[in-house]
Amino acid sequence: MLALEEMMKSGLKWGIWFYFAAASAYIVYEWYAYAGVYRLAAEWQLENYGSYQVRLILIVTILVLLSPAAVLVSLSGMQDQLRTAGSGAGSSAIFALLGVVALAVAAGAGWYGYTKSTEAVDVESLDLSKGDTPRSTHVTITGIARTEYIVEFGTKSGSTTTLDRYIPLTPPTWRPGQPLVYFMKTNMTAYMPPGGGGMLMLSPRTPAFQMTTQPGVLVRDGLPGAVREHFRKNNLAVASPPIVLDLSPGAEVKPFFITAGVSGVLGFLMLVAAGAATLRQRRLEAS
Repeated sequence: MLALEEMMKSGLKWGIWFYFAAASAYIVYEWYAYAGVYRLAAEWQLENYGSYQVRLILIVTILVLLSPAAVLVSLSGMQDQLRTAGSGAGSSAIFALLGVVALAVAAGAGWYGYTKSTEAVDVESLDLSKGDTPRSTHVTITGIARTEYIVEFGTKSGSTTTLDRYIPLTPPTWRPGQPLVYFMKTNMTAYMPPGGGGMLMLSPRTPAFQMTTQPGVLVRDGLPGAVREHFRKNNLAVASPPIVLDLSPGAEVKPFFITAGVSGVLGFLMLVAAGAATLRQRRLEAS
């Protein structure tokens, strides 16, 4: 009976640790993919303040997703057991294995991202007036910039605010009521025609005009939920999925470098935990 009780406690203990690990990984996913609790909290701030604080939203997300495990720990009285969860003989090996795996993922993602960033790419010209469809992800788009529908999307990190603009790009034949398919994401405030001429401000006060974008990366379903909600509230149909031309430098390799960074930090922490578990075990054996 005692053995069964110990097994149940041990299973619950490691289950809680697994939940903490899975929830932490999911928080990173929510931040990157703009999804779940992170998205709900961000869109509430956008609705009320026009931008959102990344740090504050992360704190809210962490509290919401990690609170159930904290409550379970408190109700079950397992605080002491969790403090010693890493003191078992096999714990250091488990932490070390997880650390090595995480570092391997970090190295692989970083190397792949670096390789992709140094590759020569062919940029395709996509003319919306001809009904062209993209055959690759690296394109320039020629179409009508519907400046009257520009949406500005602000994110705050500390004292710095990053403001991205999402501008619908359509063929000349597009009419209100038809779905918007292509969007350009940029932090530029003005457009300079390639052939010369006057500079055009990227502002809702500027009449719609034809433009040819800079080379960018097409991101399928890349429109943030807050931007899509803005169009919905203004009775503007958006295609499913919308396609975003991201002009940000390194847009294609950013996910790999983020994965490398997060996995690298987790791997380092796991190896530190493995070392700490080994030291605790040796001290227990010595005493």
